[in-house]
Amino acid sequence: MKERRCALYIRVSTLRQADVEDGSLDAQESKLKAYVEYENNGKNGLWQVAGIYREEGRSGKDLNRPEFQRMMGDIRSGKINTVIIYKIDRLTRSLKDFSSLWDQFQNKGVEVISLNEKFDTATAIGRAMLSIVLVFAQLEREQTGERTAVTMQYRAEQGLWNGGRILGYVLDPDEKGILKVSDEHARIVHKAFELCIKTGSAGQAQKTLNDLGYRVPVYESRRGKKHGGNLFNKQMVIKMLQNPVYLGQITWKGQLYEGKHQAIIDEKIFLKVQEILKHNRKTRSNNKLPSKHIYLLQGILTCGKCGSAMTPKSGISRSNRYYYYQCTKNAHSGGCNARYVPAESIESFVLDRVKELTTDETEISKMIAKANRNGNHRIDELMADKKSISSHLQDINNKLSQIIDSIESGNLKAFDSLNKRIETLESKQASTKDRLKTIDFEIVKIEKHRLSSEVMSQSFKTFREVIEKAKPKKLKELLNRMVEVVEWHEQDRSSGHCKISYFEQPNLRLPIKKLNEPGESKFVECNGWLPSTDSNRGLSG
Repeated sequence: MKERRCALYIRVSTLRQADVEDGSLDAQESKLKAYVEYENNGKNGLWQVAGIYREEGRSGKDLNRPEFQRMMGDIRSGKINTVIIYKIDRLTRSLKDFSSLWDQFQNKGVEVISLNEKFDTATAIGRAMLSIVLVFAQLEREQTGERTAVTMQYRAEQGLWNGGRILGYVLDPDEKGILKVSDEHARIVHKAFELCIKTGSAGQAQKTLNDLGYRVPVYESRRGKKHGGNLFNKQMVIKMLQNPVYLGQITWKGQLYEGKHQAIIDEKIFLKVQEILKHNRKTRSNNKLPSKHIYLLQGILTCGKCGSAMTPKSGISRSNRYYYYQCTKNAHSGGCNARYVPAESIESFVLDRVKELTTDETEISKMIAKANRNGNHRIDELMADKKSISSHLQDINNKLSQIIDSIESGNLKAFDSLNKRIETLESKQASTKDRLKTIDFEIVKIEKHRLSSEVMSQSFKTFREVIEKAKPKKLKELLNRMVEVVEWHEQDRSSGHCKISYFEQPNLRLPIKKLNEPGESKFVECNGWLPSTDSNRGLSG
């Protein structure tokens, strides 16, 4: 069992909040410590509080907080492997910051437990909830990028420079966004074009530039650090020779716009250099086809005949590259007679089936209810116990109150016996409170492993929203979060069927769906899904 070295991170935004009973630093710390004590019951002290980080009167709008930074230092040194918080917004209120923070946690093998949201990233459901947060963080970044792109597109259309250093020019201090020719550096640009035409090669132009003593101009960054002064490299020279900015143009997203700046290079010279570069590229090129396919089912696709993982493969047939998955056992030892399945066909099929499920609210609700049946039953039992124990606690409190009333009124005949009675009742009171606290934590623990209706609905909704525009790497990550395993059963060279199991889910019955497109294999979805198993699978590949 893994040893948990826990950081208890607590924060309040204002000094006034620090004194509020439920949300105070002391109240948060008490709850987090009680949770560690609960987890330690019967586990030989494997849960240890390695550090307590109290942030008083600090906003969650950014990560520039002294106690937070101290905790991150302890994480980097290996002192911490679990962060426990009362609410997720105690860490940060920014999705962008949380996304960056989670990357750092993953690199260090740190898990996060939030008591209020009832999730633990050591569980499949906790990771699924986290995945949703990170997807929305990505969408937020993309939307910000889109807004920035619109602004930069408009600036390019107006002939304005969108930023960055460009050899031969400086920004005009009097007219924002307009480039001004730097005579000293423009001579380097002229020389590079001249040498390319003379030598017939960008590489020779680069070598000669350096031999003649030309160097990358020195400049100072905003932080006061000096850059440049080094030799020109080949890629730097090629980029210079291909840049239409020297024709007085602005380029943005592959489109050219007339700039408001002065040209440095004559158009005839520029076009002549482009012909030289184009000719050199042709003579260097070969017919190798790059492998660009992202295998969406890598790590979750298995062979239905032997249970082995199916390994991504690719090959070349004449001028075409093809992609497929092959049974690992078949590939390594020939111990399985299953062959392979075309990657694009089975990936498209699985995506279509997942998309279909995301639109079926009724089936999602049934699936969630069935998955949670055992957990709900246990929670009902615990709630009944809690009600009974709470009633017993109230009875103890009433008896203590009666004794205290008697002491205050002076109606005492046997003080010693009453004192012993008080000690007995107070002992029962403390143990009863501990039992109630344990029940609360047991309920939290069950809920962390249950499928949340809200989480599942949001998960599928998120998938539905991003599947059409998500990049393959993000799509692969989403599938690995949502799907536990896809089991491929080969029937013959042109057909087969697959079973799809979502994380932590029991059997789900859907109509048989067929796919029979020209030139593609036929896939048949079984109406029986794989049985539920503990899904602590990490991302592969």
